[in-house]
Amino acid sequence: MPEGDSIRRVSIQLAPIVGKTLLRATTQGIERNIAGQAVVDLEAHGKHLLIDLANQTQIRVHLGMNGRFRRYDRETGDRMLSRISPGKVMLALTVDDAVYLWIQAKVVEIADRRAPMRGLAVASLGADILADEFDADAAADLAAMHPRRTIADVLLDQRVVAGIGNIFKCEACFAAGVDPRTLTGDIAIATLSAAFRAAQRQMRRSVEHGRQSLAPTERGLAGRYAVYSRSGRPCKICKTTIECYQLGDPPRWTWSCSQCQPR
Repeated sequence: MPEGDSIRRVSIQLAPIVGKTLLRATTQGIERNIAGQAVVDLEAHGKHLLIDLANQTQIRVHLGMNGRFRRYDRETGDRMLSRISPGKVMLALTVDDAVYLWIQAKVVEIADRRAPMRGLAVASLGADILADEFDADAAADLAAMHPRRTIADVLLDQRVVAGIGNIFKCEACFAAGVDPRTLTGDIAIATLSAAFRAAQRQMRRSVEHGRQSLAPTERGLAGRYAVYSRSGRPCKICKTTIECYQLGDPPRWTWSCSQCQPR
C-alpha cells in the first residue's frame, strides 16, 4: 500500500495543477460537473490527497492497496485514457498541458462545500507524520494510551499518526530497537518517541530522494531497507538472520531482527 511518503511524492508531481483550470474531470469514465473550476489548493495528509477547487468543492483520493497515480503530457494522457478500461480509471483530471490519472484507487470522493460528510475522513486522522509541525513526543503520548496493543498495530493506526504503513512500521521498530510484537504498555515513552522520529526521518528521506515505492522490485526492497522484505538475509548491523512472520488483524507480513530487537 502506498504510504505517506508516496502520497507526498504524488503531491509534488501534481503541484503544477494548482492555479490551472480543469478542462475535464471523470470518474470511471463518467463526466463530473467540476470542469471549468480552478484548482486553488493541494494537500497531502497521511495516505490521503486533498484537492480544493475554486467553488469550494473538494476531491479526496486514497490509493488503497493497489492504486497508482500517473501524470502524462496532454497528448499521451488523452491516448492513455482511450486505451485503459474506464472502470479502472477512478479519477482523471485534464488541464491544458497534462492529464493526471488515478488508476484503481480505493477512494475517490468529490464533495461540494455543503456535503454533510465532507472532511470527516481526514478529521478522524492523527497528525500527519510528514508535516513540519509533527510532534513525536505528543504522538508517543497518544500511543501510550493503547497499552494492550502491539507497537506494530499502534504505528499502523492512522488515528494515532497518519501516514505510516507496513514498510515504515518495520523500519521504525528496527531503528528504535523494539520487537514489533511488544505491547505498547511495555515500551518507554522515550522509545515510542524514537520510533515515530525514525519513521518521520526515513519517510522524509524517501520523499527527498524521490524513490518509487509504489511498485518496487523485490531486489530493490531488500537493498533499500534494514529489515523490510529481507527474509532470511543477514541483519546489516549484527548479521543475525532477519525473521519474517505475520502480525496484526488483518495479518501483515512483518520483519525484524531478534538480536537488535529483542523481545
